[in-house]
Amino acid sequence: MRGEAVSDPGSTLSGLVFASHLLRSNGRLHPGLSQTQTPIAGTRRAATRSDDFFAMTDCSDASDRIPALPAELLARVIASLVPAVDRNASTLPHPHGPHLDYTPALPRSPNGDLLSVALSSQLLHDLASHALYRTPLLRTLKSLNLLAATIAAEVKKQNGASSTNHSGESSRATHIRSIHLPPGDGLLQPGDTLADQTCYVESLRILFDNASRLDFVSLDHRQAGAALLEFLRPSTVCRPRRITLSNLSFSAPPFSTTKSLAPLSKLTHLHLIKIVPPPALISFLVGEQINADEQGNVPRSIKAGLSPRKTLECLRLSLLPPDALVDFEAYIAWRKAWKVYEKLSAQEQAREPAPRAPRGPARRFAVQEALYDLAVHSSCLPRLRLLLLELSPLGPLPSPMEEEREMIASRSGSTASSLRQSQSMDARATRSDASHFHDAVGSSRRAAARNAFPSVPANGHSDGGLVQYPEQAGSASNGRGPHIDQIGHAESFGATPEELRIGDRDDYWRSIESGQAALVDLWSASRRSTDSETQIESSPEIRVVAARPNGHDRREGFQDFFCQAQHDAATVTAPVSAHQRYHTSASEAPTERGSRDREVASEVGCWADPDIFSLVSTVPYLSFKSVGEPDQGWYWTGELPRETQQPSRLVIPSLVKRS
Repeated sequence: MRGEAVSDPGSTLSGLVFASHLLRSNGRLHPGLSQTQTPIAGTRRAATRSDDFFAMTDCSDASDRIPALPAELLARVIASLVPAVDRNASTLPHPHGPHLDYTPALPRSPNGDLLSVALSSQLLHDLASHALYRTPLLRTLKSLNLLAATIAAEVKKQNGASSTNHSGESSRATHIRSIHLPPGDGLLQPGDTLADQTCYVESLRILFDNASRLDFVSLDHRQAGAALLEFLRPSTVCRPRRITLSNLSFSAPPFSTTKSLAPLSKLTHLHLIKIVPPPALISFLVGEQINADEQGNVPRSIKAGLSPRKTLECLRLSLLPPDALVDFEAYIAWRKAWKVYEKLSAQEQAREPAPRAPRGPARRFAVQEALYDLAVHSSCLPRLRLLLLELSPLGPLPSPMEEEREMIASRSGSTASSLRQSQSMDARATRSDASHFHDAVGSSRRAAARNAFPSVPANGHSDGGLVQYPEQAGSASNGRGPHIDQIGHAESFGATPEELRIGDRDDYWRSIESGQAALVDLWSASRRSTDSETQIESSPEIRVVAARPNGHDRREGFQDFFCQAQHDAATVTAPVSAHQRYHTSASEAPTERGSRDREVASEVGCWADPDIFSLVSTVPYLSFKSVGEPDQGWYWTGELPRETQQPSRLVIPSLVKRS
């Protein structure tokens, strides 16, 4: 188990509802409840005696007990009860982790401590309520319904009160700054009942109609669900800056048919998981209709000034098809040729054959269409500074020892399970092994410099599985990855088993880096072609980032929610690491680079993921495992690239021995 489970906020919110009834009106405790008791069943521990921490007046009634400390100091004490969250807890790879699989434990829930404090006095109840309601992570439908019931009861009380002492700003709904809705978009979670499911839609409406200060929303969408549809309604009062939307259906969410896009009008960070942005969403983001297709209420929303084109700073597309950037240069060339063809007269089009689209699966075509449309309309997004592309993983390559293990297993009659067990013994290379990999990279670079002609080691063992060709040397000078069939070339020399093991994966990563470079060039060219009077910042940093090992499952979603909910990206500052500076354009002025560095350093969680090709130079050991015993060296798993062309050619051998 990789982390401590988070306690269910359902019981927390239930307890807070109960506590609010105990302390309503004048803050009196229930006569049958002592100072050392808590009304929550299963709370982590009993409430600590309040007089151990606060000097109280000598009164028998709890309502007369007034803390001797000032409210500002008490607020700091309560804030200290909330565990600090690592700003990079959900960053992959973790910048200080020992290996690729490292993930910090989920933070301990402070809810029991906060509830215990809330029962001490009216002032502490008010202060603790702010902390309890600020970032609710709702794991079940029951917890959402309890939260909605509390909000509804308070709204009803305020609406019925004749006094003006109760204002909307004092309601618990306005305490909520970040929220993670129950996973599954209405599906029953452990502990839920059908009755909880029945109240789901109404609870969503109560929440979105009253939580006016929501800044970060994390939700799922499925075809028969309601979370996104209820969020995008005219009555929704919040305008969050950060949204994470995970798609559970096979089709993209119906952005063009929603009732209102106003809740998306202030976006600065948009994270889409398993969603290829449809034309309607791209049109809304860039603030102009990109094609003539029917797009529902999008044109009307754009005309009303609801597009976030002037505020959007960061966009992340996660779980894209693994081949999303393969042959992207060919797609760009086709789109440009088609644009020229469309301008021809009917007579000229009759004489000229129409440009043919590159061959490939429809899923790749859809992603490349979206990326192209975003790039050519990049001038409409003047503040966009970060684009993250997460490709679905291909899985690790087999160990070079696997064939030998299979032979041994077949001879000894071992089962498949024992074979898998032996494979699992291959341990990850760790940070303590980094020196061996840096030495191997240096040796590989020196060997490549000495080789003026193509060569294959005469001993039959590849120098890390790398075969040098003249085409590669030429391509390195222009910063583009080679498009050659390494296996085909190698077979002409008699490929080694290691070359056959890694060849296809090497070609894949080269094509991904080449596609990334083509996207960067297209984006930059589109910005340069705009009116010089238009105020446009430098081109955004475009990173291809590592895939989440579990596909953004519940735990990974919770971890990223904690990171973003407890760290305001606008206020966090930290030193800029090497991988964050790695792909900064050399043409930028020093002041522009300094501003970009400060902005990049402010990102937390998944937004701080480094570009995978920058990891070749900074942490080359990440995608390596030991070959049997650690003293025998390590082999490349193919999960991350082992070579890069930016800023210059750099290659990690596929087999690394201890130096």
